[in-house]
Amino acid sequence: MTSTVQGKPTQKAASRRKLGDPRNERLFWWGGLLFVPVIWQIYSMISESPLIVGPIDVGVASIAMIQDGTLLKAAGESGLVFVTGMLAGILLGLLVGLLVGRFRAVDVALDPYISALYATPLVALVPLLVVALGFGFNAKVVIVMIFAFFPVAINVAAGVRGVPVDLEELAKMYCSNELQSWRDIVLPSSLPFIVTGMRLAVGRALIAVVVAEFSTAVTGLGYLILRNSRRFEMAESLVPVVVLMLTGFVLYTLLKRSEKRLAPWVSGAPA
Repeated sequence: MTSTVQGKPTQKAASRRKLGDPRNERLFWWGGLLFVPVIWQIYSMISESPLIVGPIDVGVASIAMIQDGTLLKAAGESGLVFVTGMLAGILLGLLVGLLVGRFRAVDVALDPYISALYATPLVALVPLLVVALGFGFNAKVVIVMIFAFFPVAINVAAGVRGVPVDLEELAKMYCSNELQSWRDIVLPSSLPFIVTGMRLAVGRALIAVVVAEFSTAVTGLGYLILRNSRRFEMAESLVPVVVLMLTGFVLYTLLKRSEKRLAPWVSGAPA
């Protein structure tokens, strides 16, 4: 309901409509995006420490690392670990979340394990996984899978539990079987929670990639960060960080837009 005073919109409501203008929103978006790099660059120029580098230095270093193939090779190695572990974590999280949310017996049986592991700092489990699985590709994939699993499983379970009761009763009135209920009610109602879980899993999976590469084989973007920082090559050590940041931003934005298309009733966006 629009807030009004004597039939006229209030200043707060008017400002919201003004900010809702696509041109104004685009201006605020670019302003917010450029603010931090500009301040960062200015600080690096006035700082007396040679270890403080700015975005321009990072950009120059990234071009050099692309030309000599260092960055592309490391990004490919980390990308393969990320995609494999992320997909495995999403699939396992979807399966567990749907079962836990739909069936009370499964919820009661698995809740202690899910709650205990989710409350455990997963970084503490990385050395144990490395000892058990070795220092290769499989260990890194399992680490990423575990980090990505919990946001998906917990959000999906919450979405399934939140299916409106009246829709369930309506389905029973029309004699819908379990498969039809899943197709027509459970999955559509849980779709926003599924996408939200995937968005959260992206950030956690990127963290897991770096943690895994810090602890396992000397490959990938995590290895570049360690190697260059130990050499005090700060611009080169920040390049992989920026790549990870951009990757997370792009994937998060794509999933957010997918949610608007798949579940327009949540965001109010047109399908």
